[in-house]
Amino acid sequence: MRLNEKIGFEMRNQRLLHRLTLEQVADKMGIGSKNTVSRMELGAKNITVEDLVKYCDAVGCSWIELLYKLDK
Repeated sequence: MRLNEKIGFEMRNQRLLHRLTLEQVADKMGIGSKNTVSRMELGAKNITVEDLVKYCDAVGCSWIELLYKLDK
């Protein structure tokens, strides 16, 4: 599994844990496209640090903890 896919998997887990839809996260991130969020979660889009921080703020999780889970 590639790094983008691992990060995306953890992002999706956090979104589902907080019971948010792709559309809700996209709106909170200010990108307006649930397809972009979906591509991030699937690892099909390169995830910048800025995107990761915005995503985590929208979902309500810590980006540091999300990245820490990749090591496990």
